[in-house]
Amino acid sequence: MHYVLFYEVGDDYVVQRAKFRDEHLKKARSAIDRGELLLGGAFANPTDGAMLLFKGDSPEVAESFARTDPYVLNGLVKRWYVREWTTVVGPSLRQPAILRMWTAQATEHNAPQYMDHAINKVFPALSKIEGHRGACLLRRIIGSTVEIVVLTLWQSIEAVRKFAGPQPEQAVVEPEAKAVLMSYDDSVQHFEILHTTLH
Repeated sequence: MHYVLFYEVGDDYVVQRAKFRDEHLKKARSAIDRGELLLGGAFANPTDGAMLLFKGDSPEVAESFARTDPYVLNGLVKRWYVREWTTVVGPSLRQPAILRMWTAQATEHNAPQYMDHAINKVFPALSKIEGHRGACLLRRIIGSTVEIVVLTLWQSIEAVRKFAGPQPEQAVVEPEAKAVLMSYDDSVQHFEILHTTLH
């Protein structure tokens, strides 16, 4: 989800900010590197405030930034507040950013039971999670064994955590799946999608 942090600044903001600008920008760049801060800048004509756009699971991602921002700590910001922003259009909504891959093996007899479980229970549940962008179920027959690959697409690793929990690299395998699989991966692989022609 997206959150907008608004700053209302004092009359001497433009003059005073020079003393704290480097520290403020260092903090902002660190937030960008973590994938939290997307955009930030001051309003112009007049310079009476600023706005920063954050991405995260809760408003805490923006609130924690404000609470430790040198502009706030040193009184340049008279008031700050965070608003949740419902994103409707934009490049970040057009294609997923993370592919999650998990593999398992089943007998020819039990494989259809897992397929049914994935298609009719797991995938519908995933579709209700914000940030989930689709799934693929793959099968390859090797002798009497069926190799199963599940690919799920996500907007961000934060969205993956809504499904997998705080350790997203850990596989989520329900008891119904365990009962019919010969073996399965305990962990998953995540890939950053650099380009796709999928629509």
